[in-house]
Amino acid sequence: MSTAGTPPEDRAGRPGAVGAVGADASVPGARKAVVEVNHGIVNQGDNTVNLVFQEGGYAQVPSLTTLPAYRPELLPAPADVRLFGRRALVETVVSQLTEGRSVQLYGDEGVGRSAIADAVHQRLRARGTRGHVLRPRTGENATLATLYERLAAVFFGHRFLREVDEAELRQAVATVRDAHITVIDCALAEADLRRLAQTFSGCTFLFTSPYRTLPDPAAAHHVQPLSEAAAIELLNAELGLELGPEGLRNLQFDLAYGMSEGRPQRLLLYARFIKASDDWRDRVDRGPHDRPPAFDPAELSPRHQAAALAVALSEPARRVLVALATFGTPLAPVWFAPVTGHPGDAGSERELLDRRLVVAVGDGYAITRDAAVAVRDLGWDPAPPAIAAEGLQAAFARRETLPGRPDPHLLLIVARGLNAGRQWALTSRFVRVAVPAALTAGSPSVALELYGLGRFAALHGGLGKDHAYYVRAEEQTRNLLQGDKAAVAAALVVLSPTVTTTVTATGGKVTGAFGKLAATLTTKAGITAAAVTVVAATTVTVVVATSDSKPAGCSEAVAANITLTARDVRTPQDLAAAYRQLADGMSSAAGKADDAAVLSVLRQQAVTFNGKADTKAAETPPGNMHPDVTAALQNAEKLRGGIENLQALSPVCPLD
Repeated sequence: MSTAGTPPEDRAGRPGAVGAVGADASVPGARKAVVEVNHGIVNQGDNTVNLVFQEGGYAQVPSLTTLPAYRPELLPAPADVRLFGRRALVETVVSQLTEGRSVQLYGDEGVGRSAIADAVHQRLRARGTRGHVLRPRTGENATLATLYERLAAVFFGHRFLREVDEAELRQAVATVRDAHITVIDCALAEADLRRLAQTFSGCTFLFTSPYRTLPDPAAAHHVQPLSEAAAIELLNAELGLELGPEGLRNLQFDLAYGMSEGRPQRLLLYARFIKASDDWRDRVDRGPHDRPPAFDPAELSPRHQAAALAVALSEPARRVLVALATFGTPLAPVWFAPVTGHPGDAGSERELLDRRLVVAVGDGYAITRDAAVAVRDLGWDPAPPAIAAEGLQAAFARRETLPGRPDPHLLLIVARGLNAGRQWALTSRFVRVAVPAALTAGSPSVALELYGLGRFAALHGGLGKDHAYYVRAEEQTRNLLQGDKAAVAAALVVLSPTVTTTVTATGGKVTGAFGKLAATLTTKAGITAAAVTVVAATTVTVVVATSDSKPAGCSEAVAANITLTARDVRTPQDLAAAYRQLADGMSSAAGKADDAAVLSVLRQQAVTFNGKADTKAAETPPGNMHPDVTAALQNAEKLRGGIENLQALSPVCPLD
């Protein structure tokens, strides 16, 4: 019995405030893996800051309200969409969207919701509509928070690693008008859709969903399976014939239609199976006909049809199909060869599409559910994760020749496969290149799980230095992505092995900004501007560490620096105490150093920060400066002091 239109609380007997889109929502046969993403909002003054990973390093991004919103491109749409029995529905949806209403297409999986959406996109694009189409990401727990993160990415050009503040996002997109957004496989509850519409009040939305949750019932359309008449129309179009009653009987149409459950993809598979049969090919040579040979009913299950078509594939196409089934995530054609290990496999998508074993998903291709079952039933060996890992590493090394990045979930499944095969050394090497790719794609939870897999592999493989690296990197990255403001500041410093000249130049600008603030901002009204200016002025980019060992005394010196960045200060005297504590830490570290160069640097830093402490202890802020402004300035100066300390340490201590 169909459950389309039934809210989740009616199905499972429990509230369904936020629906999850599992891996199989977009990739039939995929392993279900619910991944939590984006934790916590870090405030700076009256605004928030966020993090991105770009060009190999983390960077702080100021409030969304300070960033320009990009104008969307023309709404993406496929060049050719063939629908049967859906014309009236497409017309209705286009009309409602044109009126400024948001629309929902809901129904069971496989009934053609996405194809109808594609037809709508085609019509809207022809009218000059601009916007975005968001498709489900494999393995992601799709919530309103993750949707906000993705929308912020397409409108502001940053793939944020921490949660996006709803109020700030609403303010930032207040001027966005006449943009359309489609969310494929959206299972958000009605309350979430209301909030989404309020945040993006100048946009229209089209949702494809498993059940009705749109607040406007008149704009929520239940997509039914194809009627028999529409199914016959589809079959005739695919076969290039006008089948009469006898021809339909010979093709066992009634039985095939029942087995397809009126799902267009299965009916397309049925038509392709008929065309691939020996009897059909023999008769086609003798000209068109409407009385095809009779088919054995036992051959008409979609599972059997998919298996028969898969067996007849060329070897390159078969390898790609197996890879899609093994890793359970869509792949763009450019990634076929790296994943299978065979350069000749690129371009296999046309054969797979022709056989109706895959469907187009954005720029990539996903295996159908029936094809995934067929691969399993045929007993074909899965794609080797070691070959995929080596191919992906090589592809990353020549990234300038390959557009885009693979789905982060692919990296995770490959790493899991390597661990399951006890390929410890390869897992450790692969995770090192996979984590930056996942972070660049804006998938922090995938990055954290990859770190965990790398740590596990290094431990079991006896890779001591790798294990120590992964323990530190995972802990600090988790602090960076999920911690509070102090944890973020500390992690940014710890994860920085060197501070580049760009940061030094930024630090120089900070001093000027501080001086101007101290001279001009003296009231509570200036707090917001002060906080935002401080954040913008102290934005730093840091790179992920790869060093695995340190000379004696260096670990203690770095630990002292962490203590500095984690300590909250509000007055110059607080900062003086923090600097004094850092100086004591440098002196203690110097007592453990056994290298003359390290010893000299640590002693010099102790002297430097004792001098800074004396200066701060004697400092008195202007009497008319608000305490919160003073605190913001002192904390920014503290962070800059920690960075300067790491600059001094980096020539003698490999910081990780």
